[in-house]
Amino acid sequence: MSVLRFRLQVYPLHSSVTLEEQNVIDFCLARRMVCDQETNYQSLRLTWASKTNCNQRRGRAGRVSKGYCYRLVSKEFWRNEITDYMIPEMLLAPLTTIMLKVKLLDMGDPRSILSTALSPPNLGDIVKTVLQLKEMGALSAKSDGRGQNDDGELTFLGRVLAHLPVDLYLGKIIVLGHIFGCLDECLIIAQTDSRTTRPICSHTSKLAFALGTPSDSLGFVNAFKAWHLSKKKGQLRLPKDEFDWGKENFIQIKRIREVAELYDDLKKRVSNFNMHVPESIQSMDYTSTHRQKFLLQVVIAGAHYPNYFVQGELDEDLASRDLNGFNPRTTVMLKNLPPYPFLYYKQLQSLFRLCGQVKAISFEGTRAYVEFYKTSQGAGVLPEVSLALLLAQQSAPLELPVFSIEQIEIGAGVNVDFQSQSVCPVGVMNMTFDPDKLPPNPLFVVNITEVVDVGHFWGFRADEASLTKQRRLTAEINSCTLCPVTVSLYPNLLCLAPYSEANEQDMYYRAKILHMRGNTVEVFFLDFGNTAVVASSSLRELPPDIQSHPFQAQEFQVIGMQPSAKSIILGNQWSSQARERFVTLVKSRSLIVSLYSILHGVNRVQLLIHTDTSTNVVDIMQNHEALMSLYKDMEEGTYVPNSASSSWKDPFLPTPQALLHGPHSPYKMSFHSLNHKTLYKSVNIERISINSLALNENPQNKHQKMLVAGTVSVNASGTCILLKDTSIMPDIPGLPALLTMLFTPVMELRTNEERTCYTGALCGLGCNAQTKEGTRDIELTFDVKFDVEDITEINALRVAINRLVCEGPNGTMHLGPDRIRQLQDDCRDGITRLFTKSPPREAVTPVFYEKTDKWNQVDPALQMDIVDPGEGKTRGVLFQLHPVTLLNS
Repeated sequence: MSVLRFRLQVYPLHSSVTLEEQNVIDFCLARRMVCDQETNYQSLRLTWASKTNCNQRRGRAGRVSKGYCYRLVSKEFWRNEITDYMIPEMLLAPLTTIMLKVKLLDMGDPRSILSTALSPPNLGDIVKTVLQLKEMGALSAKSDGRGQNDDGELTFLGRVLAHLPVDLYLGKIIVLGHIFGCLDECLIIAQTDSRTTRPICSHTSKLAFALGTPSDSLGFVNAFKAWHLSKKKGQLRLPKDEFDWGKENFIQIKRIREVAELYDDLKKRVSNFNMHVPESIQSMDYTSTHRQKFLLQVVIAGAHYPNYFVQGELDEDLASRDLNGFNPRTTVMLKNLPPYPFLYYKQLQSLFRLCGQVKAISFEGTRAYVEFYKTSQGAGVLPEVSLALLLAQQSAPLELPVFSIEQIEIGAGVNVDFQSQSVCPVGVMNMTFDPDKLPPNPLFVVNITEVVDVGHFWGFRADEASLTKQRRLTAEINSCTLCPVTVSLYPNLLCLAPYSEANEQDMYYRAKILHMRGNTVEVFFLDFGNTAVVASSSLRELPPDIQSHPFQAQEFQVIGMQPSAKSIILGNQWSSQARERFVTLVKSRSLIVSLYSILHGVNRVQLLIHTDTSTNVVDIMQNHEALMSLYKDMEEGTYVPNSASSSWKDPFLPTPQALLHGPHSPYKMSFHSLNHKTLYKSVNIERISINSLALNENPQNKHQKMLVAGTVSVNASGTCILLKDTSIMPDIPGLPALLTMLFTPVMELRTNEERTCYTGALCGLGCNAQTKEGTRDIELTFDVKFDVEDITEINALRVAINRLVCEGPNGTMHLGPDRIRQLQDDCRDGITRLFTKSPPREAVTPVFYEKTDKWNQVDPALQMDIVDPGEGKTRGVLFQLHPVTLLNS
């Protein structure tokens, strides 16, 4: 890298600028927030400034003495093209806040009132604003029939939004937070923006604060609470202590103090609407904490309707081939390496030293696969992987200085193990399976030693040959003179550790350190698969000759098993009862497994257990046929490993610098909009978002996965959508459809031709009376089975929500604290019931409706309107109830 890249240019403020330096070059351009005509999304666009703007800029030259201003346009262009004045903001920006103020005054038709403005907005912009306010629930979706309310009646939500000094969608989060009993957290979210954390360097901290939940908003809530708790405990009494805490956690202390002040102000404002944060928040148990987190995710989704996006499909087989079978949770890939890339392993190790401890770097052709140490069994995507992927978002690509021809010795692909500091030759790395590591038959016995989770366990083969190997190895280890470990202990260090059953003498076995805990360490036994906590002083050095034997422990996962929605919502991937049941069935037992596939070093198997009931799982892995064909080839004696890659024969063309492509992962998530008007636009997530680097950890699950965006904007050409403040919703089958049906203003159900089942729903504001078309509609296609009971449950929940946010004598303003808590419990219980249906909703093949985005496709005689039982006693309700399309029995 050139030294010039580190040269800094320092410019003094205008008060200390010399006379000859007080020159200004004006390009006559300005950035303005405008509204996209097609989507109504805002975007910051570069436009020509006005003469008044340019003259104001000219004043910056010569603040204290004579200066010069140069305008980089021709005189003719200045005279004819540069306007005298800028277009007023009212003609460019959304009118949502102005419209709410007008409706609050209740002085008549908003069109008539706004037409009296000095620069009246276009009628089309007023119509779009009304539709947007109806969409978010600030105005009722239906007219009450009176002239002044043809644009919809102001709801309780709209009244609150008109009085809050925050973005309308953030104001809606506050109201929904009141409904679902998480107002405290929602007041914190309402103060967030992109300036809260430092970009890039704070990514590790973001991951830590998110606590495994892929949400920018929840990450900030946890960060704010951590700061507030530290203050409350007196740990940040001194400014230096607070500053050091912010520096350590990459949090801007000045900004978080501002949030605290605004939080207190907002809490006072919402109390005027009978929305209160409990004075003493009770401590919650494990289940309650995770349920609260799920409710917050629902609130975020409800507030930002219809900014809904679903994950694009991922071909797991192609992704696995692209990553050469490496585990995407631990590995990233680089492309465009120079010829003989194995010679650059030290430079590559240096490039990734700030990301984490590199376990190995493997090479094939011009690619490198960087694998990080996995310090726990069964963990998700490593933070080291996320940090490595973040390197690709830097402004300058990664570079390698290319060796000269004299420095290069012709070689072949290698696998570099940094723990042993060895460089071992390997063959071409595009083989899916290593036949030497496969059992002689896909049906074999496993001794299960450690259960990670339901359907996920460690064990070792229990055939006679494998057991004989283990006995010999154990005898060899314990017959040697064992020496204490001479190096400082660290995670992933290979060693010998003691283990004994009850009333037996300690025996030493090969192990790997997982975690260090003072004078003890947690170790993983590499030949058995179980873990134990032992004294640090009891560890012994692992002799090199004993280390060379292949490790016997293997990781297994039962195919097709996934947790229920109830387990996800209440905090565990599986309920404690389900886990205990599985442990009882399998741990410390020898059971028969049928090998289905091998992916990322994990054996995907069918587990044969003799029980009173049996469960058939769906075959979902893509490489099953490849594995079976390999067994067939081995039986026939025709299996031949692939020869070395021909890329090594390419002539060497030296270049001074090699610009690397990546790091990246083929498992990176992509998303597309559910909104029919933006369905085919490309979608990008803001770089500083926690989800800009999100990987698909479960590509075998084919149901839709959902992302919600707090802010959506478009580029100048309108071809690309940019998402900010994103949250990925829990991986529950049917969740995208349930959330959309719950929070949409109007819905029309779709059925199959026989009208025996629901196949989807059209969600939006209904058919526009003038255009006969919808606006910003979402056409849902169900991938799980929904029935009349589900629609009834959604309507019941909408009724419960309306009771908490309505006006009139029975409205929110007149409710006591006990009644509010009771209604909040109704809403919370309704959400839990909706997403934890038992038995779970059946997966179905999506059936796409022929006339998409077309309203009024249901015969009125087959549509049963549902009436809110409280209608007439309240007004300004948030949700109308969905009509139910009758099915043939």
